[in-house]
Amino acid sequence: MKYIVDIDNTICDTHNKDYRRAVPFKDRIAKINYLYDQGHEIHYWTARGSSSGIDWTELTTAQLKWWGCKYHSLS
Repeated sequence: MKYIVDIDNTICDTHNKDYRRAVPFKDRIAKINYLYDQGHEIHYWTARGSSSGIDWTELTTAQLKWWGCKYHSLS
């Protein structure tokens, strides 16, 4: 099965679009990682920067790595 997962306020607590200070929800990430380990496709999807025009890809990719997220793609 293919899962599309939002990032902010789904796998992390983000207040006022302050992405640098987002705090991961480790229990939710563990559940998604379990699905990945079971062979499901995990695709993270975010609207970060859609209204500001700022490219948050580098920070977001680093956060997913720091938080131990397993996934197939990030959009």
